[in-house]
Amino acid sequence: MPQNDPYAELLRLCARGDEKAFERLYQLTSPKLFSVCLKLMKTPHAAEDVLQDGFLKIWNNAASFNPERASSMTWMATVVRNRGLDVLRSKRSRPQEVETEYEGIDFSSTDPSPSDLAGVSMSAQRVQECMEQLQEKQRKSILMAYYYGHTHEEIAAHLEAPLGTVKAWVRRGVERLRKCLD
Repeated sequence: MPQNDPYAELLRLCARGDEKAFERLYQLTSPKLFSVCLKLMKTPHAAEDVLQDGFLKIWNNAASFNPERASSMTWMATVVRNRGLDVLRSKRSRPQEVETEYEGIDFSSTDPSPSDLAGVSMSAQRVQECMEQLQEKQRKSILMAYYYGHTHEEIAAHLEAPLGTVKAWVRRGVERLRKCLD
């Protein structure tokens, strides 16, 4: 387990049913994870609901966290983000997008502490560096699929590309990202 991952040990304790560790994990990470929810859901009330559901999933699935595959914050942000996307899909809604091209990956809260920022910014910087190595259409496809929650069909329509080509861009792009991040 990497020593620079401050939440991995708390997740390990949560997997054993340690409620105090879960309380501490919530105190330390909820501001950042709330910003992920707010970015997707657009209203504080909806974001709070998703955050609560997300933390229940984190508690119930803490044993499935693997520090060799992702940092603890990345894993928790993914759990919460996926819950938000599930809610949006159930309402047949999509997250609001800005008029510009996709603004990139930004999972930080508006007021991170310096210690929080160090770990997140190193991970985000590494992901950003790897994303920049991808071809433009691969990068756009991955952002649309994983960040904005679009289906392959929606991406194909937006990029005016065949469905099979979009699927290949996403699959090959994710493979290149995985190799780059390892």
